[in-house]
Amino acid sequence: MIFIEEKTIDLAIDAISDSDERYDAALESIESQQSELMAYIFGEDEATFSEEEKDFLLYLLLIIWEAVRLKVDPIAPVTSDMLSDAEEASWEKMEANVGKKFRERLDEFFEETNQEDLLAFIEDALLDDEDSPVSKEGREPMFVMLKAVIDCLDKIN
Repeated sequence: MIFIEEKTIDLAIDAISDSDERYDAALESIESQQSELMAYIFGEDEATFSEEEKDFLLYLLLIIWEAVRLKVDPIAPVTSDMLSDAEEASWEKMEANVGKKFRERLDEFFEETNQEDLLAFIEDALLDDEDSPVSKEGREPMFVMLKAVIDCLDKIN
């Protein structure tokens, strides 16, 4: 996939954040074109994320989707097997860095990605600050899920 740069991500953030219609259109687009991806995101164990975290996960997913749509059209469908494989690979990397701070654990991911700006966007969104709706326990699974999405979109588009 073509590199998605920060300015494209910023355009997607503005579009999704500033307009309920644009948010809804992006949601309809991803639901109609990526049913397996949506099943993956929302098929997670109910106890993994709070309702607020699920809403934030969807928001981040829609920004990624919109940023990719600005550069790639049409976007090829992602399969559940692809997502499962990408998630497993990310968990292996994450677990290999146990004992380090969250940000330090992500360094290896940046060394091996074609989509550094998208990954940095996710990292920044999930950092531990008082305004974040994501709990400390929810950060890693949310990062791994969104990283799997980016990896799959990058691989097939």
